[in-house]
Amino acid sequence: MSRRVFGHAGEKVKKTKAKPAVAPVRIPLTKPYTSEEEERAVIDVLRSGWLMQGEKVAEFERLIADYVGVKHAVAVNSGTSALTLAVRAVGLREGDGVIVPSHSFVATANCAVHWGLKPAFVDIGRLTYNMNPFLVRRALDSNTRAIMVVHQFGFAADIYPIGSIAEKHKLALIEDAACSLGTTYRNRKTGSFGNAACLSFHPRKIITTGEGGMVVTDDDEIANEIRSLRNHGIAPSGRTRKSRCEAAGFNYRMTDIQAAIGITQFKKLEEIIRLRTRLADRYTEEVASCFVLDLPFWPDDSVPNYQSFVVQFADDTINREVFLSHMIRHGIECKPGIQPIHLEPAYEKDHSEADLPETIRAAERSFFLPLYPSMTDEEQEYVIDNLHKALSSKDIRD
Repeated sequence: MSRRVFGHAGEKVKKTKAKPAVAPVRIPLTKPYTSEEEERAVIDVLRSGWLMQGEKVAEFERLIADYVGVKHAVAVNSGTSALTLAVRAVGLREGDGVIVPSHSFVATANCAVHWGLKPAFVDIGRLTYNMNPFLVRRALDSNTRAIMVVHQFGFAADIYPIGSIAEKHKLALIEDAACSLGTTYRNRKTGSFGNAACLSFHPRKIITTGEGGMVVTDDDEIANEIRSLRNHGIAPSGRTRKSRCEAAGFNYRMTDIQAAIGITQFKKLEEIIRLRTRLADRYTEEVASCFVLDLPFWPDDSVPNYQSFVVQFADDTINREVFLSHMIRHGIECKPGIQPIHLEPAYEKDHSEADLPETIRAAERSFFLPLYPSMTDEEQEYVIDNLHKALSSKDIRD
């Protein structure tokens, strides 16, 4: 679906406290959707006497695997840990090349670099915020061994053509689905297309365990490898008679406390997506008079979960920083778009010359509006009202 929105002297003075230049945050960018249910779930685990990885983790894994539509889900302590282990478990080794988007959080590339892999950054499509399949094909070389697809902001990447490229060239396909739990593409959940996919349960994600992540896969060997690596490299129960360390692994286990929160959150997942979609639809309708704004494009055969609500200025005549300052002064937390990975200090030495115009465009023009399931109509109306006021101000025009 594609939507474009149209805008637009000598006397003593009594001392008083100076007013703050920035108002306290009244409306945050995001907020976890939690209640007493999560509190009770944590208390139950605390009273059980078993706090580390146990039955709750196993239950949470089963719920996620069934929901995504895969055989295995392996819980870990963060989405970054999930990516790190998935890269290893699909068979990549030092020196291998991995195609990744620069328009992503740095963890997407960091997890590859930690194993000595060589990231090759590709551009996104205009207003899709996801990898351009045509450019993926052009980026292939003799060193390429994998493609890492990010489903950014809860919008599904165009995974079929990218998957076809991976299959044709015998490349591993890893989905960074940290933002897209519940998003569908051609009636399938994201996370069900690659050799392995990685989820995040960070508080900004669709459901949360505080910190936490998961790898989902249909591949038995990949699942067992990740189960081993998350637990110091010790073979999972049943593979050997004794617990033996088969590889130099990590302590990336999820706790039953986190999993108990995750189970409760999972039961609210459809409600969370419904509430986010309602708010996103209202934003779309209410900003229809703003001629200077563009909203995202995603494939017609996909349904987003609206993990974030991203907007982009249509041209360079608007000063984004002045706009954001207006919103912040009025207690509304708005943030600029994603800083490209290839321009981060850790990567720019080798990648600053990469030709990624759409990634740069999104970084310079996009911003996020507050969106969270418990957001009230009054709160959203306040954001919309200030959006219009900011856009009508002469100060924001360069």
